[in-house]
Amino acid sequence: MKDDIIRLDLSELDKCGNIWDMHKQGELAAQFLREMREEIRTTYIYRIDGDYIGEISIVTDAGDPQYTIPDRRLYVSRLIVKDEYRRQGIGKKLVDFIIRKAQQEGFRELSVGVDLDNDPALRLYTQMGFDRIVHIGEDEYGRFVKLIKEL
Repeated sequence: MKDDIIRLDLSELDKCGNIWDMHKQGELAAQFLREMREEIRTTYIYRIDGDYIGEISIVTDAGDPQYTIPDRRLYVSRLIVKDEYRRQGIGKKLVDFIIRKAQQEGFRELSVGVDLDNDPALRLYTQMGFDRIVHIGEDEYGRFVKLIKEL
């Protein structure tokens, strides 16, 4: 079994449908495509034997200074792993990858927004050092927290 993490090429965006239902979430898929074309979103794919298993993105301009600050803070967006591969350390590998990538590119902070009812994600991010709360709020999906990790 060969696993790797690659940068998603725009021409292969439809392969992410193997990870999440892009047709059901068409508006979100269109937003991600637009952001990738504008080069403010970069998505990385975790593959096993070439199959798309998980993804994570970094965003350079989220339009919210609690999430992004030019040349200082990146926003970690859309960490998702296929259901049958969860709880196997893939999410941690993707977050580790993003942390190293941000450090290599000279960023000093990473931010993330997590739904407060998503215990596995909250646990993962806090274990990975996202320990500074900058905002607790509520949107159409429920209560959430914005966290920062110093690099």
